[in-house]
Amino acid sequence: MKQKIWLIWLLTAFVCKANAQQIPLDMLVQSRLNELEMRADTNLFSGFRSINWLEVKPYLQHLKTDITDSVFDISHTTGNSWLRQITNNNWLQLNGSKTKLSVDPYVLANAGIENDYNKPLYKMAVGIRVQGIYEDKLSYNISYAYNSMRLPLYVNNNIAGNGLYIPGMGKATPGANGIYSVGRFNGNLTYLAGKHVVLSSGYGKNFIGDGYRSLLLSDNASDNPYIRLQARLWKVTYNVLYNRYQNPRFQIDGATQGKYSVMHYLGINISKRLQIGMFDNVIWYAKDTNVHRGVDFQYLNPLIFLRPLEFEIGSPDNAFLGLTFKYRLLQNSYCYAQLGLDDINIAESFKNNTQHLNNKYGIQLGMFNSNFLQVKNLSYRLEWNAVRPYMYDYRSNKIGLNYTHNNQSLANPFNANFHEFISMLQYHNNRWYGYLQNLLTIRGENPGLLYNNGEDLWGGEDNVPLLGSKTLQGNRHTYFFNQLSVGYLLNPRNRLCLQADMVYRKHTAPGIATKDAFINIGITTRLFNYNNDF
Repeated sequence: MKQKIWLIWLLTAFVCKANAQQIPLDMLVQSRLNELEMRADTNLFSGFRSINWLEVKPYLQHLKTDITDSVFDISHTTGNSWLRQITNNNWLQLNGSKTKLSVDPYVLANAGIENDYNKPLYKMAVGIRVQGIYEDKLSYNISYAYNSMRLPLYVNNNIAGNGLYIPGMGKATPGANGIYSVGRFNGNLTYLAGKHVVLSSGYGKNFIGDGYRSLLLSDNASDNPYIRLQARLWKVTYNVLYNRYQNPRFQIDGATQGKYSVMHYLGINISKRLQIGMFDNVIWYAKDTNVHRGVDFQYLNPLIFLRPLEFEIGSPDNAFLGLTFKYRLLQNSYCYAQLGLDDINIAESFKNNTQHLNNKYGIQLGMFNSNFLQVKNLSYRLEWNAVRPYMYDYRSNKIGLNYTHNNQSLANPFNANFHEFISMLQYHNNRWYGYLQNLLTIRGENPGLLYNNGEDLWGGEDNVPLLGSKTLQGNRHTYFFNQLSVGYLLNPRNRLCLQADMVYRKHTAPGIATKDAFINIGITTRLFNYNNDF
């Protein structure tokens, strides 16, 4: 019902005549955006990734003025007009003096096979995407797709054990023979209120940081309603993000328990080489068993650092802080970092010479290089993420205030208590592209304990020892994920691609040794990340 309300609201904006594009979070697009940013040599603050082309156009338009050409660097196909239409243009496009409108199909059709699985894998989706712009001020996009799929065994096991929520998507309807179906709606309305102010609202995902993963906010969980306000002046960029999440595990008055969050992210370009960002976030129940709070107006304060306000009002809500860092090393490379602080108790740790339960933090270090080894259009990423046990969770009497939405972490798919190492190579040449991913994750797990070992965001903290917790405590589980993909961009305007994938996954632990290998090939519309690298 809530999705229908948001759809009606955005369709109303569509009727009111609002072709700029919400820049997809797809990793290939984001990698290309990284390359453009370094070429442009501008003061664009890149830490907030969920943005509209209208926001970055002033910074990149001196390279190329068209979002399609800018992101994908495409040469146009020659041939008859029919071929050019389906390979270069939006399938339906209307241009007026002030308004542009485009309509494209959303298509997904691929098939594959997996070892030790006697049924073929497949993904199928059909849908529509509408996007438009009015006077370079108002931009919108709306998409809906109905998906049907049979996924690899380890993904199916994850869905079955997670309330039927598909990773990164909504709740599925199970069918026979391991088939799941789910509808997905996504929309955004962005208005440039002036040279320095952006107002945005939608139903989708947001991402904070310059890494493949994010410790502060990622696209790991399913879509949610949000409102974003941005102010940009000189070298300062300030984003305020209001979100609504839900906890399917709990019911309040017969309805799924909801919760709100407000995030502040202040970015400063110290120089053209150095960017730093400061982040804070607080989550509170929309309604619990005692009171209906709704939107807490005390948290509508648009200024950063809610932690003092949280203490001032004696809040039982969940808050944490973060820092981001990015430094440009050379013309084609930069390093980046994140620090997430959920709780900290340094005094007790020094006093007892051991880590305190409330030392909950995560660290990210990474490097990105385009034109790697002086090969044009070859990029390389190296990244390390480490998260302490009990990060992102909350005390047992308010477990639902953990950092989740629809049973999925809002940060990393491995939740907490892990070390993760990521290596990625990406290459593109005109419409051809390919990438190689290697991810190695070591996580401490022990679900058989009488108390939460630290990796379960729903485990609470009852009976957990105050002292002695350490990263990777419990039984060590090792996850290795390798994916090689090769594809051809059939149409850069709507991101329709032909792609083939080879995936190998291995999970080892005391008494456990599983291997998954599968291949698939097909047509896909690359607007979102469908990451199963866990």
